[in-house]
Amino acid sequence: MKQLCDYGCGQEATYQFKNGKWCCANNISLCPSIKNKIGNKNKNRQLTDEHKKKISESHKGKKASSKTRAKMSSSKKGKRHPNFGKKFSNKHRQNISKSIIGEKNNNHWKKYYTENDIPLYDTYAKQLTIEEKVERYKKDKNILIVMCNKCKKRFIPDINNVRNRVRSIKGTSTGECRLYCSEECKSECSVFNRSKYPKGFKPSPSREVQPELRQMRFEIDNYTCQKCGKHQDDLEEGLHCHHLEGIRWEPIESADVDKVITLCKSCHEEVHRKEGCSYHDMKC
Repeated sequence: MKQLCDYGCGQEATYQFKNGKWCCANNISLCPSIKNKIGNKNKNRQLTDEHKKKISESHKGKKASSKTRAKMSSSKKGKRHPNFGKKFSNKHRQNISKSIIGEKNNNHWKKYYTENDIPLYDTYAKQLTIEEKVERYKKDKNILIVMCNKCKKRFIPDINNVRNRVRSIKGTSTGECRLYCSEECKSECSVFNRSKYPKGFKPSPSREVQPELRQMRFEIDNYTCQKCGKHQDDLEEGLHCHHLEGIRWEPIESADVDKVITLCKSCHEEVHRKEGCSYHDMKC
Protein backbone atom coordinates (compact mmCIF):
# COMPACT_ATOMS: atom_id res chain seq x y z
CA MET A 1 0.00 0.00 0.00
CA LYS A 2 1.29 3.44 -0.98
CA GLN A 3 2.22 5.84 1.79
CA LEU A 4 0.35 9.17 1.34
CA CYS A 5 1.61 12.60 2.38
CA ASP A 6 0.76 13.35 6.01
CA TYR A 7 0.18 17.07 5.26
CA GLY A 8 -3.06 16.55 3.33
CA CYS A 9 -2.09 17.09 -0.30
CA GLY A 10 -3.11 13.49 -1.28
CA GLN A 11 0.10 12.78 -3.19
CA GLU A 12 2.37 9.80 -2.69
CA ALA A 13 4.94 10.32 0.10
CA THR A 14 8.59 9.94 -0.92
CA TYR A 15 10.45 11.39 2.06
CA GLN A 16 10.27 10.81 5.81
CA PHE A 17 11.29 13.57 8.28
CA LYS A 18 12.97 13.07 11.65
CA ASN A 19 9.65 13.53 13.44
CA GLY A 20 8.34 10.39 11.66
CA LYS A 21 5.96 12.20 9.27
CA TRP A 22 5.94 11.46 5.53
CA CYS A 23 5.91 14.17 2.83
CA CYS A 24 5.67 14.31 -0.95
CA ALA A 25 8.85 16.45 -1.07
CA ASN A 26 12.11 16.71 0.85
CA ASN A 27 11.07 20.19 2.10
CA ILE A 28 7.76 20.90 3.82
CA SER A 29 7.39 24.27 2.08
CA LEU A 30 7.26 22.46 -1.32
CA CYS A 31 4.14 20.51 -0.40
CA PRO A 32 1.09 21.92 -2.32
CA SER A 33 -1.15 22.01 0.76
CA ILE A 34 1.45 23.91 2.81
CA LYS A 35 2.01 26.28 -0.13
CA ASN A 36 -1.69 27.12 -0.23
CA LYS A 37 -1.78 27.75 3.52
CA ILE A 38 1.22 30.11 3.32
CA GLY A 39 -0.27 31.88 0.29
CA ASN A 40 -3.63 32.44 1.99
CA LYS A 41 -1.89 33.68 5.12
CA ASN A 42 0.21 36.25 3.22
CA LYS A 43 -2.62 37.31 0.92
CA ASN A 44 -3.19 41.12 0.87
CA ARG A 45 -0.22 41.59 3.18
CA GLN A 46 2.05 44.54 2.28
CA LEU A 47 5.74 44.85 3.05
CA THR A 48 6.83 47.65 5.37
CA ASP A 49 9.33 50.28 4.25
CA GLU A 50 11.97 48.83 6.59
CA HIS A 51 11.49 45.35 5.12
CA LYS A 52 11.77 46.76 1.58
CA LYS A 53 15.00 48.53 2.52
CA LYS A 54 16.44 45.34 3.99
CA ILE A 55 15.59 43.42 0.81
CA SER A 56 17.12 46.11 -1.45
CA GLU A 57 20.25 46.31 0.71
CA SER A 58 20.65 42.52 0.75
CA HIS A 59 20.50 42.44 -3.08
CA LYS A 60 22.61 45.57 -3.55
CA GLY A 61 25.86 44.91 -5.42
CA LYS A 62 25.06 41.22 -5.98
CA LYS A 63 25.03 39.66 -9.45
CA ALA A 64 23.24 36.54 -10.58
CA SER A 65 25.48 33.55 -11.25
CA SER A 66 25.81 31.97 -14.68
CA LYS A 67 23.67 29.02 -13.57
CA THR A 68 20.89 31.33 -12.37
CA ARG A 69 20.99 33.29 -15.63
CA ALA A 70 20.79 30.06 -17.63
CA LYS A 71 17.75 28.95 -15.60
CA MET A 72 16.06 32.34 -16.10
CA SER A 73 16.64 32.31 -19.85
CA SER A 74 15.46 28.71 -20.24
CA SER A 75 12.30 29.41 -18.24
CA LYS A 76 11.44 32.33 -20.54
CA LYS A 77 12.25 30.56 -23.81
CA GLY A 78 9.29 30.35 -26.15
CA LYS A 79 7.23 32.70 -23.94
CA ARG A 80 6.14 36.20 -24.86
CA HIS A 81 5.09 39.16 -22.76
CA PRO A 82 1.28 39.40 -22.40
CA ASN A 83 1.36 42.86 -24.04
CA PHE A 84 3.49 41.67 -27.01
CA GLY A 85 2.10 43.02 -30.30
CA LYS A 86 -0.47 45.27 -28.61
CA LYS A 87 -0.62 49.01 -29.36
CA PHE A 88 -1.94 51.84 -27.22
CA SER A 89 -5.10 53.54 -28.42
CA ASN A 90 -5.15 57.31 -28.93
CA LYS A 91 -7.33 57.74 -25.82
CA HIS A 92 -4.89 55.74 -23.73
CA ARG A 93 -1.99 57.88 -24.97
CA GLN A 94 -3.87 61.09 -24.15
CA ASN A 95 -4.58 59.81 -20.61
CA ILE A 96 -0.88 59.04 -20.10
CA SER A 97 0.20 62.51 -21.29
CA LYS A 98 -2.44 64.20 -19.09
CA SER A 99 -1.30 62.26 -16.02
CA ILE A 100 2.29 63.42 -16.58
CA ILE A 101 1.92 67.05 -17.67
CA GLY A 102 -1.76 67.95 -17.54
CA GLU A 103 -3.66 68.89 -20.66
CA LYS A 104 -0.57 69.89 -22.67
CA ASN A 105 0.96 67.82 -25.45
CA ASN A 106 3.66 65.37 -24.33
CA ASN A 107 6.13 66.72 -26.90
CA HIS A 108 6.11 70.15 -25.22
CA TRP A 109 6.06 69.12 -21.56
CA LYS A 110 8.98 71.40 -20.58
CA LYS A 111 7.17 74.40 -22.05
CA TYR A 112 4.18 73.64 -19.81
CA TYR A 113 6.35 73.90 -16.66
CA THR A 114 8.12 77.12 -17.70
CA GLU A 115 4.83 78.80 -18.64
CA ASN A 116 3.51 78.08 -15.13
CA ASP A 117 6.77 79.23 -13.39
CA ILE A 118 7.54 75.70 -12.14
CA PRO A 119 11.26 74.77 -11.84
CA LEU A 120 12.43 71.39 -13.15
CA TYR A 121 14.44 69.12 -10.88
CA ASP A 122 16.82 67.89 -13.58
CA THR A 123 17.62 71.47 -14.63
CA TYR A 124 18.31 73.19 -11.28
CA ALA A 125 19.01 70.46 -8.66
CA LYS A 126 22.76 70.26 -9.32
CA GLN A 127 23.12 74.07 -9.48
CA LEU A 128 21.76 74.68 -5.96
CA THR A 129 23.58 74.06 -2.66
CA ILE A 130 23.03 71.67 0.28
CA GLU A 131 21.30 74.48 2.23
CA GLU A 132 18.22 74.27 -0.04
CA LYS A 133 17.92 70.46 0.54
CA VAL A 134 16.56 69.85 -2.93
CA GLU A 135 14.16 66.93 -3.53
CA ARG A 136 11.73 65.71 -6.17
CA TYR A 137 8.03 66.43 -5.71
CA LYS A 138 6.27 63.16 -4.83
CA LYS A 139 3.20 63.81 -7.01
CA ASP A 140 5.33 64.84 -10.02
CA LYS A 141 8.99 63.73 -10.11
CA ASN A 142 9.85 66.43 -12.68
CA ILE A 143 9.12 69.27 -10.23
CA LEU A 144 11.77 70.61 -7.83
CA ILE A 145 10.97 71.34 -4.17
CA VAL A 146 13.26 73.14 -1.68
CA MET A 147 13.34 74.07 2.01
CA CYS A 148 12.39 77.56 3.20
CA ASN A 149 15.35 79.44 4.66
CA LYS A 150 13.22 80.71 7.58
CA CYS A 151 10.55 78.16 8.61
CA LYS A 152 12.24 75.06 7.07
CA LYS A 153 9.01 74.14 5.27
CA ARG A 154 9.24 72.35 1.90
CA PHE A 155 7.62 74.13 -1.04
CA ILE A 156 7.74 74.59 -4.84
CA PRO A 157 9.59 77.88 -5.56
CA ASP A 158 9.05 80.20 -8.50
CA ILE A 159 11.40 79.58 -11.38
CA ASN A 160 12.64 83.21 -11.32
CA ASN A 161 13.61 82.95 -7.63
CA VAL A 162 15.53 79.74 -8.36
CA ARG A 163 17.34 81.41 -11.26
CA ASN A 164 18.31 84.38 -9.07
CA ARG A 165 19.62 82.00 -6.39
CA VAL A 166 21.71 80.15 -8.99
CA ARG A 167 23.16 83.46 -10.23
CA SER A 168 24.13 84.49 -6.69
CA ILE A 169 25.81 81.10 -6.10
CA LYS A 170 27.80 81.52 -9.31
CA GLY A 171 28.69 85.10 -8.31
CA THR A 172 27.08 86.79 -11.33
CA SER A 173 24.63 88.83 -9.21
CA THR A 174 24.68 90.71 -5.90
CA GLY A 175 23.06 89.42 -2.72
CA GLU A 176 22.36 85.85 -1.63
CA CYS A 177 18.80 85.58 -3.06
CA ARG A 178 17.79 82.85 -0.60
CA LEU A 179 14.51 81.00 -1.12
CA TYR A 180 11.45 81.70 1.08
CA CYS A 181 8.02 80.06 1.02
CA SER A 182 6.15 83.36 1.67
CA GLU A 183 6.61 87.11 2.06
CA GLU A 184 6.11 86.76 5.83
CA CYS A 185 9.10 84.42 6.13
CA LYS A 186 11.13 86.79 3.99
CA SER A 187 10.33 89.84 6.18
CA GLU A 188 10.83 87.92 9.46
CA CYS A 189 14.18 86.42 8.44
CA SER A 190 17.07 88.05 10.34
CA VAL A 191 19.50 87.93 7.39
CA PHE A 192 17.18 89.04 4.57
CA ASN A 193 18.29 92.35 3.01
CA ARG A 194 21.17 92.59 5.51
CA SER A 195 24.72 93.27 4.35
CA LYS A 196 26.66 93.32 7.64
CA TYR A 197 24.56 92.83 10.80
CA PRO A 198 21.35 90.78 11.35
CA LYS A 199 18.05 92.51 12.18
CA GLY A 200 17.87 93.85 15.72
CA PHE A 201 21.65 93.72 16.18
CA LYS A 202 23.31 96.82 17.64
CA PRO A 203 27.10 96.87 17.34
CA SER A 204 28.92 97.83 20.51
CA PRO A 205 30.52 101.30 20.48
CA SER A 206 33.56 99.87 22.26
CA ARG A 207 36.44 98.61 20.12
CA GLU A 208 37.70 96.23 22.80
CA VAL A 209 37.52 92.60 21.72
CA GLN A 210 39.36 90.74 24.52
CA PRO A 211 37.27 90.72 27.75
CA GLU A 212 39.64 88.37 29.67
CA LEU A 213 42.64 90.59 28.92
CA ARG A 214 40.61 93.66 29.92
CA GLN A 215 39.69 92.20 33.31
CA MET A 216 43.27 91.13 34.05
CA ARG A 217 44.59 94.66 33.32
CA PHE A 218 41.92 96.27 35.51
CA GLU A 219 42.96 94.10 38.45
CA ILE A 220 46.64 94.95 37.93
CA ASP A 221 45.86 98.71 37.78
CA ASN A 222 43.45 98.45 40.75
CA TYR A 223 40.51 99.65 38.59
CA THR A 224 42.12 103.12 38.29
CA CYS A 225 42.73 105.25 35.20
CA GLN A 226 46.50 105.48 34.68
CA LYS A 227 46.27 108.96 33.14
CA CYS A 228 43.93 110.97 35.39
CA GLY A 229 44.06 108.71 38.48
CA LYS A 230 40.27 108.35 38.89
CA HIS A 231 38.92 105.13 40.39
CA GLN A 232 36.06 103.24 38.77
CA ASP A 233 33.72 104.16 41.67
CA ASP A 234 34.29 107.86 40.89
CA LEU A 235 33.33 107.50 37.22
CA GLU A 236 29.86 107.56 35.66
CA GLU A 237 30.92 105.17 32.89
CA GLY A 238 33.09 102.05 32.92
CA LEU A 239 36.85 101.87 32.35
CA HIS A 240 38.48 101.10 29.01
CA CYS A 241 41.44 98.90 28.15
CA HIS A 242 43.77 100.71 25.73
CA HIS A 243 46.31 98.90 23.51
CA LEU A 244 49.66 100.69 23.58
CA GLU A 245 50.36 99.35 20.09
CA GLY A 246 47.70 98.89 17.41
CA ILE A 247 46.15 95.43 17.12
CA ARG A 248 46.48 95.57 13.35
CA TRP A 249 50.20 96.27 13.62
CA GLU A 250 50.95 93.73 16.40
CA PRO A 251 48.26 91.01 16.23
CA ILE A 252 50.40 88.35 17.95
CA GLU A 253 51.33 90.55 20.96
CA SER A 254 47.87 92.14 21.23
CA ALA A 255 46.88 89.66 23.98
CA ASP A 256 49.93 90.51 26.13
CA VAL A 257 48.85 92.06 29.45
CA ASP A 258 51.96 94.32 29.41
CA LYS A 259 50.91 95.82 26.07
CA VAL A 260 47.69 97.38 27.43
CA ILE A 261 46.80 100.05 30.00
CA THR A 262 43.67 101.09 31.96
CA LEU A 263 42.05 104.41 30.96
CA CYS A 264 38.72 106.08 31.58
CA LYS A 265 36.47 106.92 28.63
CA SER A 266 37.46 110.61 28.36
CA CYS A 267 41.19 109.82 28.60
CA HIS A 268 40.81 107.04 26.06
CA GLU A 269 39.15 109.41 23.58
CA GLU A 270 41.83 112.05 24.25
CA VAL A 271 44.62 109.53 23.49
CA HIS A 272 43.03 108.61 20.15
CA ARG A 273 42.84 112.30 19.16
CA LYS A 274 46.63 112.48 19.02
CA GLU A 275 48.34 112.47 15.66
CA GLY A 276 49.05 108.94 14.40
CA CYS A 277 46.83 107.32 17.03
CA SER A 278 43.34 108.07 15.69
CA TYR A 279 40.96 105.27 14.79
CA HIS A 280 41.37 106.21 11.13
CA ASP A 281 45.15 105.84 11.40
CA MET A 282 44.73 102.45 13.07
CA LYS A 283 42.65 101.23 10.11
CA CYS A 284 45.13 102.36 7.45
